[in-house]
Parts: sequence; structure tokens; C-alpha cells
Amino acid sequence: MTSFGLFKEPKNIIELFTFDLTTFFYEDDYEEISCSEDNGVFMIEYEKVLPWIELDIFNSVVFRVFNDKKNIIGSNHINVRFGNKFTIDKKKSIVKIVHKLNKIYGSDDDNKDDWSAADDDKFKQKKLKRQWTLGEGKNIYTVRLSMKNDNLLLEILFFNHLLELIK
Repeated sequence: MTSFGLFKEPKNIIELFTFDLTTFFYEDDYEEISCSEDNGVFMIEYEKVLPWIELDIFNSVVFRVFNDKKNIIGSNHINVRFGNKFTIDKKKSIVKIVHKLNKIYGSDDDNKDDWSAADDDKFKQKKLKRQWTLGEGKNIYTVRLSMKNDNLLLEILFFNHLLELIK
């Protein structure tokens, strides 16, 4: 917090974004990009191009919605994925993201703290992966930052569980 008390530290990943993830389906400015069914589980992906760049990197957000036909009283699971093409000049922004996530959540699942020399090596190989598994009870969720091919992805797995914890 600043000395004037104007800014508060984020308490969860949602507070890092200016785009309100809870309003994703409010407007019709998203498109269905894939749909599949496997053993009674439907998976539909919806994508929205963001009106601005989030965290100096991400220009799109995808909601992956799961619906299990065998569990008609259960809720849908939702995963959120921010993405963009990876470029080497974005390393500084990626380091900032890791720093922010570490500040919010502490050590990741591999007990790694802030950016390290090992992260530098993985970054150069385009194989960076940092993951935080969080929550409690039925409301476990995961925050994952990873590189896949030429894409940088920031995912919130079981986004609906995170929403349950913060409401």
C-alpha cells in the first residue's frame, strides 16, 4: 500500500486484470472456437479478443466450459486461459507476472519463489512453466503460467472454484 493508501495489493489473480472475467458472457463479442464430447463430457471453448493488452502481453481470453451429462445436478467447470504469441522481448513482462503471482500466492508447487536462473534457462528453451495449486476443500484451483510452442499462456484451472472462494 502506498503512503496515501490509494492502491491495494492484489489478493488473487483476478485483481491483476482490468478486464472483469465475471462479465465474459454479458456481451455477444465472443465466439465459439471449439466443441467436443468425450465419454459424456462436453467441452466448449469461447474466445474473446480483448479491447486492450492485459499485463503487457495477453490480447485474448478463452473460457473452456465443461458439462458432464452424467452429473446433471453438478455445476459446470470453467477454465480460463489468457494467451498471446510469445516474443523474446516480453521477458521483462513475464518476470513481472511471476513476481506478482509469487507476491500473491507465495512459493509455487515446486517450492520456487521469484524468478531464478532456472527460469531463465527454461525461458530460453521456450519451456517455462510455473504453477500454483490453491484453495481449500472442494474449491481447489490452479494458476499456471507456461509456454507452449510459440504461445505464452496464463491459465486459471477451475476458475469457478476461485470465484466461490472470493465471493
